[in-house]
Amino acid sequence: MTASHSVAETTLRIACRAEDAWNTVCFYEHIRRKPSLFLRSVLPVPMYTTGCAGNVGDMSRCLYSDGGYLAKRITGVIPGERIEFEVIEHSIRYCHSIALKGGSISVIADQDGDCSVHMLTRYELQSRWLRPLRPFIEFTISAMHRIVMRDMQERLEARDTNRLCASSSSA
Repeated sequence: MTASHSVAETTLRIACRAEDAWNTVCFYEHIRRKPSLFLRSVLPVPMYTTGCAGNVGDMSRCLYSDGGYLAKRITGVIPGERIEFEVIEHSIRYCHSIALKGGSISVIADQDGDCSVHMLTRYELQSRWLRPLRPFIEFTISAMHRIVMRDMQERLEARDTNRLCASSSSA
């Protein structure tokens, strides 16, 4: 068996300060929104998460709808900029074909005061026969990244709406 190391990356520009985006950074298992129909059809859905994921050494474990789980350990944090993690165990669907290894989430301040969020996932295909599926696998991982980023945007919008409500009620 020959493992094939791969990386899937997604970047999204968000109209907010980098500090505000950083405060909404989360992983797929922490999103508040329901995963898209596409993601629900090809990936198990996060059901329940335990542990923490904010400081180096923190570990979290998520149970998925297929009965499997995924455990992560935080390996690096640059506050306000980047969080890195490694997958330390997983038994979710496809785990014998696609081994999730880890990744990172970065928030980069842009010149105009807005920011970009960059997500990276490292994985290994456990068989060379899976190589033709790499474009579909990367599309799926990118869809997962995009829903996390959309969730971050929704949290920011909800926060701004709450501020508007609070300021208009005090007027």
